[in-house]
Amino acid sequence: MFFQNRVISTFVFTVFLSACGGGSSSSSDSSPPNTPPPPVIATCTNPHSADYPDEYLGKFELPSPRGELSSHITRGISFKDYAPYLLWGGLSESERGNCTQDEYVKLVYLQALQAMKASGVQRTWLYNYGRWNSENEPWVVPQSEYNLPKRYVEYVVEQAAKLDIEIYYAWQFTTNDVNFKSLLSLGETLTMEKLKQVLDAHQNNMIIQAKHAQEIGIKGIAADWNAMNINIPTDELKNYYLDRFAEIIDDIRANFDGEIVWGQVGYVFNDERIFSRIDSILVNAMNVNGSTIFTDEENANLTPELVKTKTLESLEGMRTQIYCLDIHQPCWHGKSDIELPIILNIQVQSRDDFFLKGWKEDGFCTSETMEDGSVDTCIQNSFVTDFSLQAIGIEGIMQAVADQDTFEINSVDIHTGYWLSETLVPSKEGFPNISQSVRGKPAESVLKHWYTGQK
Repeated sequence: MFFQNRVISTFVFTVFLSACGGGSSSSSDSSPPNTPPPPVIATCTNPHSADYPDEYLGKFELPSPRGELSSHITRGISFKDYAPYLLWGGLSESERGNCTQDEYVKLVYLQALQAMKASGVQRTWLYNYGRWNSENEPWVVPQSEYNLPKRYVEYVVEQAAKLDIEIYYAWQFTTNDVNFKSLLSLGETLTMEKLKQVLDAHQNNMIIQAKHAQEIGIKGIAADWNAMNINIPTDELKNYYLDRFAEIIDDIRANFDGEIVWGQVGYVFNDERIFSRIDSILVNAMNVNGSTIFTDEENANLTPELVKTKTLESLEGMRTQIYCLDIHQPCWHGKSDIELPIILNIQVQSRDDFFLKGWKEDGFCTSETMEDGSVDTCIQNSFVTDFSLQAIGIEGIMQAVADQDTFEINSVDIHTGYWLSETLVPSKEGFPNISQSVRGKPAESVLKHWYTGQK
């Protein structure tokens, strides 16, 4: 039974959802291909298991997928924003078998891509990050600090191309330096001096990333960063922020021929300086913990139809916000009316209270203080896994995508939605059981039907 006490969080880690665009093959060619075997590595085998207890299936009847996405919508699932060598480091010697770290990393990435392809995926996002060397300005991330080394980015792009999967790329702005000194904090209200440091660092870094992306054949790149928000409340700060991002987008465009996307940071700054320079924007399918709130009764009686209704309401609300359609809350003066296609970011965790409390950290333990003052040092162990809730959520959102006319959707993406191994139980890897990852869960079967028309 799930714990009854209400909690007051003492740890906040926000992952922002977004959305992006692209093309697609016709539905007549949508049947999944035969999954090719893993590479012939005589002594290296995958040590992970996809087993899970029956109770993980949850309390709801699994939904029957209602349809298939229009052929013009690109089908996407993005990698979990980790790196496989970190998983390898958590394996015991016996679990590693005879795999070298390099063999293991390549095997895990290739098998994940093959599994994505079998579910109809045409695009996946890779996420990278690293700590800054802040001794000089602009701050620079040494290549030795990249969470995902360049050689593995290149390997994933190469293998994905063989499977006709596009790679899109986003940078996550780390908030500390190589000595683990904090450079800024999530949600911090920055001074002009600090904002300049941040944007100088990001601009320099994105030129480096854009050049590499162009060189190796990445198809799209996010101009803004992922998983780090800042507060810029004044007109002076906003003007500087948008002027600088216009420069950053121009620098990316000068070095990269692919699609440039805006909105990874989790909200879309509508401004002519940005909208006139980008190709698409990222929009969240559902604003859980914001305008899209489920009641206890709704959560207890969840259906795809209810999720569809909530998603349609959320999309309408986001369009009103982005295009300044609410006369009572007008946009800042720099607004643009340019209609851009969107990538729709979708994220539904397999927790029984996801639609009540929103996203929770799935990669490691976090602490929360209970109402009685006690502290749970790993709140993740208290969550109730419910794969059926996630499947209903994905089905409802897909129905909304098929029926909506609020945006021009040219791509959907399950945001950070593919665990790097098959593991589905809590382990040193984290908490895939409660994650937004659909890998190996009923939600992946639902998604496969919408992506391919096949069960």
